[in-house]
Amino acid sequence: GDPVLVRVAPAMPADSLSVRWRGHTYPARAERDGSFLAVVGVDLLEPPGAETLSVVARRGGAVVSRVDLPVEIRERSFPVQELTLPREMTRFDEATLARIRRESSALEERFSRITDPVRWSLPFLPPVADFRPGSFGARRWINGEPRSPHAGIDMVLPEGTPVRAISDGTVAFSGEQFFGGTSVVLDHGGGLFSVYYHLKETSVSEGQRVARGDRIGSVGASGRATGPHLHFSVRAAGGRVDPVSLLALPPR
Repeated sequence: GDPVLVRVAPAMPADSLSVRWRGHTYPARAERDGSFLAVVGVDLLEPPGAETLSVVARRGGAVVSRVDLPVEIRERSFPVQELTLPREMTRFDEATLARIRRESSALEERFSRITDPVRWSLPFLPPVADFRPGSFGARRWINGEPRSPHAGIDMVLPEGTPVRAISDGTVAFSGEQFFGGTSVVLDHGGGLFSVYYHLKETSVSEGQRVARGDRIGSVGASGRATGPHLHFSVRAAGGRVDPVSLLALPPR
């Protein structure tokens, strides 16, 4: 459930650098001092064990150095959340289930895109001024049945509270979803995405460039929500990671 900040200072001059993680290659961000930054993620359901992170530096298209780094994935404890909801919020007809599957598949396709250049920079900005996040990764039981873990954080806030982009990026999705309601997904490049659900309204459209701190919408209670709140989540190199940990990454 953790994002991993990769900072590389190549021993030989390089004009680009990429990291390979879990079978995919992600571009890194070039810094002014000649170093490079990338963020990869360990999914909240990833089993413990050993993995390898590969770093490849290039100059003029040619590989000038490569390093394989061992990464140990450790267990993490998550809270258990037991909820009781009305039947109409947990049981759906076939038409609704088909819609849910379509929307989930479309979002997963967006999350699989690896765009370059990398537009994010450190530090990341909290999406709301009054940032008081709930628990990430809670193992949910709804009406006595196990459900998917909560892959984001929820913040109960007044309706209409401005929601802002955590960093520079491009709007990968802006629209309606059954569960998420009025939703925005930002692609920050290099496999990093931020997600904002249950909005009252959005002020951005798909394909639009946004800057860190730009208003992208406001808090609402759209979709499957019991009251006004913001669901905020992050995907890093395919992994569903703790947004609080991402916001805590050091600027240097």
